[in-house]
Amino acid sequence: MSSTPSNTSYSSTVTPGGQQKLNIVTRVAIEGKAKKDKDGASVRMYLKMSIPLDQVQPGMTIPLFPEENVKILTSHVHPLNNHSVPYNFSSTLCPLLHKAGRALNLPARSTETFNSAFSIPITSPPSISESRSVKSNKTSVEGGSENIATVDIQYTGHILVSGYQISYVLPKVFPIRPRTLSETESEDYASKPRRLSIGDRGSVQFMAAIDMWIPFVSHPPRYPYLLSIPVPRCLHNNIKLRIFPPAAPNASYASLSSVEEDGNSWDLTSDPHVTRAVTRTSRSNSYSHFADDESSDSSTTGFSDGCGIQGTFPSAERIRIRWAKPIKNIDIPGRMSDGRRRVGVREIKGDMTCIVRGQQRVKERNGADGVLLDVVYKGTCRGVWFPGVATLLGLDVGLETKGSDAYWVDGAQDTWDVSGDGGAYQGFDIGTSPRLAGPQSRTASLDSNDSNVSQFHRSTSPQDELSAQFMRTNSSSSNVSLMRAPLPAQAVGEYSFESSTLTSTSSSALSSMTSLMPASSSLSLTVPEATPGLPITLHVNIDELIAPANNVFTFTISGTILIVARPTLSSISNSSCHDSTDPEPIVLPRFTVLAADSESINTIVHNEVQDAPTSVEVYNPTGDIYRDPQAKKTVLQKGGYTKCSDAGSRIALRSIGSLNGELSGPRYSKQASGPRTPTAKRSALPRVSSSSPPRTMYSRPKRTGSLSIPSVMASVTPFLRTGELFPQSYAVRACFDAPSDTGSEWLEFGLARQDVVPRMNPNIAGPPKVSIVSVTVEGIPVKHESIATASPETSGLGLDFDRMSGKEWISWVRIHVGSSRGTVVVDYIVSDYIHDGGKGKSRAEENYTFFVFLPSFSIPVGRFEVIVENSGLDIMSLRSNFVHQLSTNTGSRLLNYSMDEFFDPSISMTVRPPKRAYITWVTTSFLNLITWVLIVVGFVVTHRLNQQQMIYHQSGLDATVVTKEWHNPLETATTTTTITSTVYFSITRTKWREEPTTTSFETFKSSSSSHTSSSSISEPAASPTSLASPQKLTSIDYETGDAQQSKSSTPLVEEGHALSLPIQHFLNISWPTHDFEATIEIVMQTLENVWYLLRKAYHYPLDPP
Repeated sequence: MSSTPSNTSYSSTVTPGGQQKLNIVTRVAIEGKAKKDKDGASVRMYLKMSIPLDQVQPGMTIPLFPEENVKILTSHVHPLNNHSVPYNFSSTLCPLLHKAGRALNLPARSTETFNSAFSIPITSPPSISESRSVKSNKTSVEGGSENIATVDIQYTGHILVSGYQISYVLPKVFPIRPRTLSETESEDYASKPRRLSIGDRGSVQFMAAIDMWIPFVSHPPRYPYLLSIPVPRCLHNNIKLRIFPPAAPNASYASLSSVEEDGNSWDLTSDPHVTRAVTRTSRSNSYSHFADDESSDSSTTGFSDGCGIQGTFPSAERIRIRWAKPIKNIDIPGRMSDGRRRVGVREIKGDMTCIVRGQQRVKERNGADGVLLDVVYKGTCRGVWFPGVATLLGLDVGLETKGSDAYWVDGAQDTWDVSGDGGAYQGFDIGTSPRLAGPQSRTASLDSNDSNVSQFHRSTSPQDELSAQFMRTNSSSSNVSLMRAPLPAQAVGEYSFESSTLTSTSSSALSSMTSLMPASSSLSLTVPEATPGLPITLHVNIDELIAPANNVFTFTISGTILIVARPTLSSISNSSCHDSTDPEPIVLPRFTVLAADSESINTIVHNEVQDAPTSVEVYNPTGDIYRDPQAKKTVLQKGGYTKCSDAGSRIALRSIGSLNGELSGPRYSKQASGPRTPTAKRSALPRVSSSSPPRTMYSRPKRTGSLSIPSVMASVTPFLRTGELFPQSYAVRACFDAPSDTGSEWLEFGLARQDVVPRMNPNIAGPPKVSIVSVTVEGIPVKHESIATASPETSGLGLDFDRMSGKEWISWVRIHVGSSRGTVVVDYIVSDYIHDGGKGKSRAEENYTFFVFLPSFSIPVGRFEVIVENSGLDIMSLRSNFVHQLSTNTGSRLLNYSMDEFFDPSISMTVRPPKRAYITWVTTSFLNLITWVLIVVGFVVTHRLNQQQMIYHQSGLDATVVTKEWHNPLETATTTTTITSTVYFSITRTKWREEPTTTSFETFKSSSSSHTSSSSISEPAASPTSLASPQKLTSIDYETGDAQQSKSSTPLVEEGHALSLPIQHFLNISWPTHDFEATIEIVMQTLENVWYLLRKAYHYPLDPP
């Protein structure tokens, strides 16, 4: 009796987006083969699947395992009955199904086909050529199976790639098998319902065969052959992978040492590990206990044409298989190894940060001063490689201190803090003390090829210690290894290797390892004290660094150390030639990866000295710091930092201050009674002894708030010169603290003015002139730049950005504050008040308005204070955009708070000079006028004297009247009668540089009757010397006008002598009456005009009363 399939209760379409994570795979079998000179392996995966009908729908897509780099060549799906027996199929049409049944260890196929079991009509019969290819010796059942048609895909489903997953699409139709009579009767007579078994529940079973091509993830020479096979999650997994044999070495190049090694074997590992099975004669396989999980290494059992791996493995998302040639060991006597192979790195980039904390004495160096450093190193390794099959490897990182020694800090942690990201980091070792990040796996946790001792276990007997070491020797050095033979049961007291004999090679290896151990009963090793200079071995799980997609390993090392320079001949000679207070430079330490092909390190130095103010001097790695000016790079103040060159740098500490009269610095810090090291790990504050004098602690906390300038204080001083009514320029001093953590070593601000404000001086074209006088940071001059940013007037409709934004920048200032930060003081002068020409009208103006330009910052300002000094001016009005204003005796004070970025402080003042300035100006003008009047009078008098002297020259009176003394009075005689007589007398005179002589004079004789004035000269006091004979002088007659009046005669001297007259004679000036009156009238008019001008200036702008 047959029945048609029923599919009315199911949907025949694939549900979109209906993927569910169901574990439908109950058994996995993998068979593969890797051929030589191929870049991958051919892998066939066989799956047994059980589909729960109550959790799925027809046509649903169920993901099986990730796609990764798998390429599917072909696939087949075939149904199974409730007893996991495959329905009959054609081995010729579907050879993969035949291999799947054998690999999955399924029962022999059923004689019943799927179509006949469910009464499904055959739509595609097999071809005649296929039926003729059947061999004649086949049985009737086997011969009939060759003519079986394949099951329609709508009843079996199929394999496809969906969403980067290898998925199984469920059948569109689940046929229901009709029940037989015996099954119906058994259900009727059942007295009690029982719980159905897995096979009796509502589920269907299928087997699938997938033929794939999987390329190698890595291959030699730098990596082993790595094959990563993604698998579905399952509890029963089997794998059988054939590997091509290694190339035989050429006999001519083979050395004596290579003869001992097995050249026809591979070192092979898998993750997860594969457990070998002894026999596979039935479904219930028997398994044995093996030495450890490395049982598949270099296995050739069961493979006639090479090597391979075969066995079971636990549930995993993928299985990774590595194989490579055995690596020969290099045994170095006395070398203490941790049993790990070392990886290589193609490229590493390191970021080194050195934070200088101060100085401390080092007891290991007899109290020498060392530099206290906090060291943080972050390394990024790209291209981590290892040619062997080990997965848990070591990466050596060393601290490089050129010319210096590194020590741990007393009271701080005496080890490094090491961390890594991802699953590749497993821990670290310093010397022989392991520090693990997590539990280690047994899979290749220790290199199986290392002949040295991996760990020194504490055991109760030397035999146990020796056995532990022997288990970790090179497996390729002998023909027998404990990892390739089953271990005895725990109850067995003795065990012998019956199937093998120890060769001389193994004996020599054992003896060599025994010789390396100390002659002690306990076999315990004395581990030397770990110092910062010892290499750090990072534990790396290279299985997590699948090359080349995710082959990046990052780690961080940090700690606090003391660096002390080693004494050298050059340092001793320099110390004798230079001052003892000169700091001794040391080379900055840095970490380096010892096995890197290329390495680049970026080093940054921070000055965070918490003691007395100390600067850190940074030098280039080469050059004499005392003779080469290019050797010094920069000086870091507290809180500053700088980036060093790729070749490294040298640093030195120098004290820049004193506390309580005592010098504190590198050379004087030895007098301190208390230690200066932090008591905890990277503590920011030093310990100070109670007996030591109090110190001022300098600390600059790290910024945690928003970026801003806390306060700005500016003082404005107008320059009013003597005699000036209004200032022609003014000076501004701005003081503020440079903000920290700005990301730039430059601080900028601008001087702006609004368009609504007219120019300070309309007589001057162009912007005001701003001159930067000085810029200092903590009292030290620094570099600055000033740029005049004001643009010329635009014409037409064009408007620039400054005018569109309402501001006109007249100057932009950039200050190089560096990384030290601190208080910034800026002094600048603004001069735009020099007038062109006219001094009369402009100086007569009583009120004057000028504008003050203050800094405008690009970041917010918390508090802005401005003090404007009056400088002797009367401030009539002051307009600004400041909120608070206060007038004082010395000027005005303005305050504003919470200002946004680019806040423009606008201040304009209207001033006038005080009254005393007017009085001073009037007094100065009057004195100038009086001076000019005196000059004119002096000129007139001098001119008059010159005229009088000219008259005397014309009248012949320019002879010199020689007298003994001019103060003798002159005697005048008046006669009324005419006397005609000759009078002889003699006088005595003294000539310059001559002897006294006697000269005779004769009186003048007048022929008319008139008053005659004669001068009689008395005899000199000295006795004259008479001449031998008297001399007679002729008389000279003077006539004036028509009346020939006889005038008084004046004694004359000899010709050739000058006339000497008293000064009173020349001052006898007679002014004509009419000339004097005209002069007086002109002077009075001038004085009236001057007095009017003075009154006009005094009462300006009002008219004088």
